[in-house]
Amino acid sequence: MKPPRPRPLAIGEIAVALAHGRRTFAASRGFSLAFGALFAVIGSLLIWGAQWFALAPMTPALIGGFLLVGPIVMAALIGAAEDVAAGRRPTFARVLRSMRHAPAGLWALALFCLLIYLIWITDAGTLYSFMIGEPRSGLVQALPTAAGNEHFHLFSGVMGFVLANVVFAVTVHAVPLMVRLRTPLTTAVVASVRACFTGPLAHGLWALILAAAIFVSMSLPPLMCATLPILAYAGDALNRRCFDSSA
Repeated sequence: MKPPRPRPLAIGEIAVALAHGRRTFAASRGFSLAFGALFAVIGSLLIWGAQWFALAPMTPALIGGFLLVGPIVMAALIGAAEDVAAGRRPTFARVLRSMRHAPAGLWALALFCLLIYLIWITDAGTLYSFMIGEPRSGLVQALPTAAGNEHFHLFSGVMGFVLANVVFAVTVHAVPLMVRLRTPLTTAVVASVRACFTGPLAHGLWALILAAAIFVSMSLPPLMCATLPILAYAGDALNRRCFDSSA
């Protein structure tokens, strides 16, 4: 199957996609808030788990790791966006049903994201043992600016930046293409990477918005209830604009 041809995205289209995401969120507020709340709980567990085990400097790495698996979350919310567009009320039962019928390639991509996440956390843990090597707790120690943690955050941040960009390029359009159009895995990945190179400025800004929003929201977990679904709906709209479907 020939990969679908992307068109270059203008930077202004990101604002249009975000507005679409907010409208979809408003039309499915109850479902979207409940879905986001699941990940708000996960964010809370990550932050306080790092404190509990006296691994506070690992907090940014744990939060950043969500950027590596977050694209798969988008797959569940694409079905909800379709329900809203069709005038239906999205439900968890319908989302689960659509995920059960998701193409096998989507689960292969999910395993890829999970593998990258495990590589990221393992390497960050190794750096922690060499560069810090002692238990540290307290919210101040979770900050990248905490005294004595600068080199750890610098090197782990560079590594995470590279991995996150790889995952972004591979998944940002591949996930919605597979869910919506049943595009085969390889074809969807090629189209996604091609789209990123076709509109590098817009995609770079979108990646920056995603990273900033996820870091802030995971640090203040209640925000995740709204930001996660809005970003997912916006990403779906951006994909459809990129591949010349109606948004």
